[in-house]
Amino acid sequence: MTGSRQKIREAAAIVMALAVSLLALRGSARNPGELSALDRGVLTLIAPAQAALSIVARTIGGAAGRYMDLVHVRAENENLRSENGRLRAELVQAQRGAAESARYQRLLGLRDSVSAATLVARVIGIDASPYFRVARVQLDHGEGSVRRGMPVITPEGVVGRINRTSGNTSDIELAVDPRSAIDIIIPRTGGRGILRGKPGENGYRCAIEYLVRGEDAHQGDLVVTSGLGGFPRDIPIGKISKISTNAAGLYQEVEVSPDVDFARLSEVLVVVAPTPAPDPDAGAKRPGAPNRGLAVYR
Repeated sequence: MTGSRQKIREAAAIVMALAVSLLALRGSARNPGELSALDRGVLTLIAPAQAALSIVARTIGGAAGRYMDLVHVRAENENLRSENGRLRAELVQAQRGAAESARYQRLLGLRDSVSAATLVARVIGIDASPYFRVARVQLDHGEGSVRRGMPVITPEGVVGRINRTSGNTSDIELAVDPRSAIDIIIPRTGGRGILRGKPGENGYRCAIEYLVRGEDAHQGDLVVTSGLGGFPRDIPIGKISKISTNAAGLYQEVEVSPDVDFARLSEVLVVVAPTPAPDPDAGAKRPGAPNRGLAVYR
């Protein structure tokens, strides 16, 4: 009996639900633009759930969008970092090329000012011994073009002399080597002497020998080549950094700090022919013979 009543109640509930649905559909069909009381009740019941679902959907969508943005930003940062590294490398290369070009321009200017045939050489090694100062250079020349004793200069000043050659490489005896001897002059006073390197840990310094005590040399005086011994005249050597006078001696002890940075030599100019003597009959200007072309080892 209980089961029959239960079935009757379920059937009645279904019938009522269908009746309510039909009435709602009928009301909507009559006035489609207006909400019935039932529609408003249903909307009132489901509005909070709908708002909650909308918030959840927006949150998930925003998080997904931000994640995709982060992925794109990370990829863009990697591309920018790679591009920045490439541009930095190109900038360093361009700066190196500009510096090299500037050095060669200065060598060209020095070559044009020297009235002798010259040859450009690239320094490939420097002996760091404190007692023997030697630089090895590689030259673009045939065997026999460069010989022992030829002067070596840069736009900054005197480097030294060719000491030994082998094929297309040569060793330079630097001006700061104790075995070196270069005839010099102090332009301010006209005093003359012999420049020799100082041995030991002295930071590439040299000294003037045979400068008589009567010469009024001062610290800071410029020292240049005299034009004797194969070097062109008036090539800078350095400046006087220290003067000591021995009461019992005939000569002053004069120390010179070279203008050339021997630790950073890169390209040098070898004077492969002696400077011609001045023409005593040169009363009028004559077109001079062109210098030997610039040859650069690469």
